[in-house]
Amino acid sequence: MMRRLTVLTLLFALPAAAPAAAPACQFEKVASGPQKLGRWINKSNWLNDENLRLTLPAAHLFMSALRRQPEADGEALRPANRQLDLAAAKATDPSDGRERDLAFLLDSRLQADGVLILQNGRIIAERYRNGLRADEPRLLQQATRPLLNLLGAIAIGQGKLAADRPLNRYLPSLSSQPGIRKLSVQRLLENEEGHNWSADEIAGWRQAGGWTASNASEGMRPWLSQPGRWNALPDKIDLPGAGSPDDDLLAWLLAESNATPLSRLFCEQLQSRLKPEHPVLWLTDPQGVELADGLALSLRDFGRLGNVLLEARHTRQRSRIPGWFTETLTASTGLRSPEIPGLAKGSEARYGFIHLGGENNRAALIGPHGTSLYVDFDRRLVIALYGSYPVASSPLLLATLEQFWKAVGSSGLALRKP
Repeated sequence: MMRRLTVLTLLFALPAAAPAAAPACQFEKVASGPQKLGRWINKSNWLNDENLRLTLPAAHLFMSALRRQPEADGEALRPANRQLDLAAAKATDPSDGRERDLAFLLDSRLQADGVLILQNGRIIAERYRNGLRADEPRLLQQATRPLLNLLGAIAIGQGKLAADRPLNRYLPSLSSQPGIRKLSVQRLLENEEGHNWSADEIAGWRQAGGWTASNASEGMRPWLSQPGRWNALPDKIDLPGAGSPDDDLLAWLLAESNATPLSRLFCEQLQSRLKPEHPVLWLTDPQGVELADGLALSLRDFGRLGNVLLEARHTRQRSRIPGWFTETLTASTGLRSPEIPGLAKGSEARYGFIHLGGENNRAALIGPHGTSLYVDFDRRLVIALYGSYPVASSPLLLATLEQFWKAVGSSGLALRKP
């Protein structure tokens, strides 16, 4: 009798069972929506520059996707004790050389839809404009490519890829194509070269991915595998640039070498410790394969990736990112390199990121239309920005970003209590 009472007592003492949390890094399939937004935006024009402010947060309406919901035990980013007053802090406006406040630069020059500034992992400024919501995943487009290069560096560090091996070692179905046999993993990850694709080839690539065509297609990998597709070797390219089939070739290489779907690989390697606060989307081709330009994150979760890079440099023993990668992003070569118009002297592309000249230990991921992720490793400062600048890139856009970063990082900025 006493034993029975003891068991009953223990059972009543236990808390009510909570619903089981979803397993980490699980993605669910999401069918595309009506493939239109309002009266005028449809599958044929949703990626036009003038529509991106509306369509980048609504990519799921136009494309099928994989979606990961935030975990129940995820922790929201917290505000710092003092906040940066964007209307009081000043910077030089590259457009006319006049002193302006940072809020003016964001609104009138960068046309920023959202900005998040973190220091020591805490929010010192955050704001949203033009309909962008804090919890809304926004398509990164070509800003995803540097993250794929980073995943490649992690795969090298884990022995999944060998930097000096040709791509056909991991993609044997493409072995008959000369450009695959002669292209090493290292050259692809360095992201300084690209193939000279014709306008018709780019159109076919986009259609194969489902970006522009509503009708079903064979998918991205059959298109990449067509005979003669990779006969030529890549040439030097300008950065930042538009997306290309080279990006999806890398996405395929990562999935094959790790024997893991790209969405899950990204989650396990870059989001496992800093859990996303909001849903994560990865657009897919008609066959359900993740596309290289298909990652969509909320602004906060985009900013968390900057913290991942910071932690990789300051706590190397706990990071999956190889130490050589962060050192490559920050170290000055001491050699003369071609200038990147608009950025500080000494800036150069490295693995799709930009090593920034001027002050030491700064790097940035710069995507199209001002979307960017800035990391100052010394100040432990991260600036994530979602922009809708009228053109994909220009020296004026880069110069404005540079002045904004410089002003935020300088001492004596106006701070206020939250």
